[in-house]
Formats: sequence, C-alpha cells, structure tokens
Amino acid sequence: MTLDRFRWYAQRLRAMSPAEVLHRFGEQWKRARSRGYAAGWDGFDRQDGVLAFLPIFTRLRGGWPEPLPSRMQTAAAAARDGRLSLLGQMWPPTRFEPAIWAIDPVSGAPWSSPSTYCFDVDFRHAKGRGDVKFAFELSRLQALHPVAALAIQKRDPEAAAFCLGVLRSWMDGNPPFQGVNWYSGIELALRLVSVALVVAAAGEALSPEDRRRIRALVAAHGFWLARFPSRFSSANNHLVAEGLGLLVAALLAPDLAEAPHWRAEGRGILVDATGSQFHADGWGAEQSPTYTAFTLEMLALGATLLADAGDPLPPECIVRLRRAGDALRHALDHDGHAPHIGDDDEGRVLACPPDREPRYAASVLAGLAGVLDAPELSPPERDPHWRDLLFGSPPAGGAAPDGVQVFPHGGMTFASGAAAGRRTMLAFDHGPLGFLSIAAHGHADALALWLHIDGRPVIVDSGTYLYSGGGEVRAWLRSSAAHSTLVIDGRSQSLVSGAFNWRMKTDANLDERLPGDVWRIRASHGGYEKRFGFRHERQIEPDDDGHLVTDRLIGSGPDRPVAIRFHIHPALRIEIKADHAVVHDDGGPLLAIRPAAPVRIALEAGTVADPPWFSPAFNALEGGQAVVIHTTTAALRQPLRTQLRVLPVS
Repeated sequence: MTLDRFRWYAQRLRAMSPAEVLHRFGEQWKRARSRGYAAGWDGFDRQDGVLAFLPIFTRLRGGWPEPLPSRMQTAAAAARDGRLSLLGQMWPPTRFEPAIWAIDPVSGAPWSSPSTYCFDVDFRHAKGRGDVKFAFELSRLQALHPVAALAIQKRDPEAAAFCLGVLRSWMDGNPPFQGVNWYSGIELALRLVSVALVVAAAGEALSPEDRRRIRALVAAHGFWLARFPSRFSSANNHLVAEGLGLLVAALLAPDLAEAPHWRAEGRGILVDATGSQFHADGWGAEQSPTYTAFTLEMLALGATLLADAGDPLPPECIVRLRRAGDALRHALDHDGHAPHIGDDDEGRVLACPPDREPRYAASVLAGLAGVLDAPELSPPERDPHWRDLLFGSPPAGGAAPDGVQVFPHGGMTFASGAAAGRRTMLAFDHGPLGFLSIAAHGHADALALWLHIDGRPVIVDSGTYLYSGGGEVRAWLRSSAAHSTLVIDGRSQSLVSGAFNWRMKTDANLDERLPGDVWRIRASHGGYEKRFGFRHERQIEPDDDGHLVTDRLIGSGPDRPVAIRFHIHPALRIEIKADHAVVHDDGGPLLAIRPAAPVRIALEAGTVADPPWFSPAFNALEGGQAVVIHTTTAALRQPLRTQLRVLPVS
C-alpha cells in the first residue's frame, strides 16, 4: 500500500462511527467473496422475457418547442459520428469499440482491463492520468440520450439500432463486475436510466437476442446495486441514485425474480431521501445548489415512474419536495442562475451532451414544478431542455422573490432586490461544512459571500475543477483562501485531506437574525479558535445601494496577519484605488468595495500555474482574481465595516 493510499484510509476511518467501521469491514468481506461472481454475462442470463417501455418516454412523442429540436439534433449527430465531448473533455474520434469504455482520454491509457476485478482499480492514487470521472461519464451512456430521445419522437429505427449497437459494445467491454465502470453504484444507476431510454427507442423492434442481452445487463446491475448500497457517510446523492437505479431495473424487467425486492428497496430509498437529503428548512444537505438540483432531478424522475406505476410517493414526501424546491428557487437570481456554492461536477440524470447547462438548477426546478403540479416553483428564466417534456415543466414563472430568506438549518441567507437601478442577489453562508461525517462536497466557505448583479456573477466561488485528478488545485479550491471570507495567517478554517475528506472541520453558527426592511444577519465560526485563539464573526445588513459587511475577531492571541478576500469573476476588471476597489464590466463601473478603516487593499491575480485559480466549469481552469483587504488579528478586535456598493448604469 502506498503512503498516499494509507493516509486516505486513515483519514476516512477517522470520519467513521464504530458502526460504520463494522459496516466497512463487512463490505470488504463481501467484496472479496464477490470475486466469484465474475462469470461473464452468461451468469446473468435470464432468457427472453419482458423488457418494458416505461410510460414516461411516451411524452417525447409529438412536437417539440424550438430551439430544442435543433439542439438535440446537433448533439445526436455528434454522438453518432463518434465526436464525444463530455465534461469539457474531447475523446479521440471513436466507433465505440469495446476498449474505449475504460480509456482515460487525457493520457490515452486504460484504467482497467476486462479481466480486472472492479474493486482492484485504485483510481484515487493513480499517477499520470486525468480524472476517472471522464471514464465514468462516458459509461453513463448519456451521449445516447439525444439520439434515443429523437428516435422515440420520430420513431427512427436507424437511430435506435445505433443505440443498441453502442449498448452491445459497452457490454462487450465491461463484463459483470470487471473493470472500472462497475466500481461505483451511482454509475450503474445512471446507466440504467440510459438503458431504459434505449429500450424505449427500440420499442417493439427489439429482437429476442437483444432483449435477452439487455435483461442480463439489467439483472447484473440490479444485483450489484442491491449488494453494495451506499451507507453511513456515503449515503448522499449516491444512495439516491442507487434507489432510482433499483426502481428502474425493477420496472424494466418486472418478471425477474428479484424485481419486487428491487422495487421495494428503490422506493424506500427515494421516500427516505425526500427527508434525509434536505435540511428541515428545505436547503440541500450537501450545501451545493447544483447537487441539490441533481438530487431533485433523481427524485422527480423517481416520483414520475412511481406515479405511472400506480404507486405514488406519500403526501409527506410531496410536502418535503415542495419545500426543497422553494429553497432552491430562492438560490436563483433574477435570470435563473444559481451561485456556485460547494462542489459542482455537472452530474445530470437526463442529459444532452456537450451542453453544460449553465442554468441547470433552474431547469430542474421547472421540472419539479411540473411533477408536483406546483407552477409557483417555476423559475423566472431557464433554458429549454428535453426534461421539460418528461416532467411537464410549466412556463417560466414570475420574477424571483425579493426580500431576505434565511434558511437557519441549512445555514444560508439569500437577499434579493434592487440597488442603484440594478437587480441584485447576495448569498451568505452560515451553516455546516457539508453533509454527513465526511462532508464530501462541502468547501471551507464559512461566512463566505456571493453577489450577482443583473444576473451576472460578480463576487464568486472559485469553483471545483476536478475530483480525483485535481491534486493541489482541488485542495486549494476547497480551502478558505478560495472563498470570499476571512483567513488568518494563510490557514484555512477547515483542513482538507484528499479529494473528499477533511482532517479538521468547522461549522458556522447563526447568532442573530433580525427580520424586516432594516434586516441584519450575524453569524460566526470557531475554525481558528484552537490554533489562533480567535472566533470570526461576520454581520451582513443592507446599506445605501448595497450591503454592509462587518467583520471582527472575538478572543485573544498573538498578532497574526489577516486577509479578507472578495473573489471577483475573471471576466470583470478590478481597479484598486487608495482606499477602495472598483469592479468594472464592459459597461463601466459595477461595484465599489470600500472598507471604513485605513487598511491596505490589494489585487490578487492568478494564472493557470499559480493561485488564485478560477474554475468556471468542471475540467476548466484559469487564473482568478480577488480584492484583498490586509489587516491583523489585533486590529480586528474592533469591527471592520466594508461597504459593497452597487453602482448605477453609466
């Protein structure tokens, strides 16, 4: 075992309860025993039989609103030509040979062979590779979504035959439980959604041989999902996906002996997820608007499949989903954009690659509004998508809600309104680091701010970049220095340990919540108390044409340097003046950042080689920039007020 791998296991164990440690040892025992199931597809041959057309896909028949057909046709043509771009990564032109499914497109080397037991693939510590998510993304088979959806709409047997050919290639390159693409349950689950879409595209044209092969695929996927569920600290969006996957497997092949168990287990996971994946106030427990949307898309699809099967979600689940939808709607600005908070790996359930969906959360929210028959949830703006057809998305809703909305359990405040004749949305994080004991997708962003002006991100999160392939960039992007908050002596509030672990965690507390027109939110965190003797407190309140941010340190300790950063979107220009900074867009001055005390203000500018970094999308990296207020712990025992003043259109 390498040193890196040993450290990863050590940190992972530190985050586990005794019950989870026992579970993990039992899981390892099952993994060892499960090597014996590698008998190829013949081991899951269930003969010819039922392969159901799921009713939801009939909604793709008929006319589609513009510009959806042209976008889908462009995406489908690229897939059929073997021109693949997923997560911003191009693959070499392909004819979907079986070997492609395990290839790392960055290095050109395979992650595994068809004879490698899936749990022997150590992708976390591999050197000289890209991110394993590229291989996972390809094997979700979502490049087939636009091809299959159009095949259903046009009843196109040629397009359906292409999808079936790709499915055969995947099966040839990925025998049961061999290779990297069997490692993670979420990948199996999302692949089953793709398989269901292909089955619907093929319809009655499926040959007995194809039915038999696909039934074997469904049987193997259902078996593996049921055998290795995500539990304890892994019971996040992965578990929701597994529940959806089990439900899809059961509905696709209802005559399989295991189908009733899969259906009951899948439904139970989805029912539980409507509560477990969201705080009591509706805010997503993973502390990320895009992960909230991803989870809601899975639940919306699951709810629709269950309703079509005559077994709808219970009323209390619908109430929880409405609450979660309302919380997500408050996180959207007036143009339907959500701030990048926490991780975003661009996971989708219903996809149209290479579309990266900058307004993904708004699209899912519209779909949820359709599924719940709750048009009041529909966002003010969104981009057309084929999920609108499946979910019955209503037209765009009214203007985003103005005012201040506080989510005390989730730990977020959103203030939307107008300033200097512009539309603004400010977000303030005063909640937990992340979800469950490992907080896998959280960032060290306690008391951080985000600001959108006229639908444009101005004060931003530095982004995500990559997961297992991110290295030191991933670590920095999760640190406090990458967020618009306060840092003492260059140290992060919470300390990372690997791509998804933490060796020290801190949460924030909401200390005061004053409602009304003259509102005030005050919060604090203790991430620096043990190391430096100080607790950081930040207060947000309205000010003339903007907001007033007040920072102070409570406690005592040796004097240390302090940096208060406001990360600014790289497309904007920063002008540093004697006592303040001005942010410009192409139209002129946009925002003034003015501290009330005599402090040093500086511009930090990075490159692809050096921080600060900015990742606008997964697998994208550029130099970032920040306005930095330099002061000391001694000076901050007195409050420092900083005005964020929105400037009128010139």
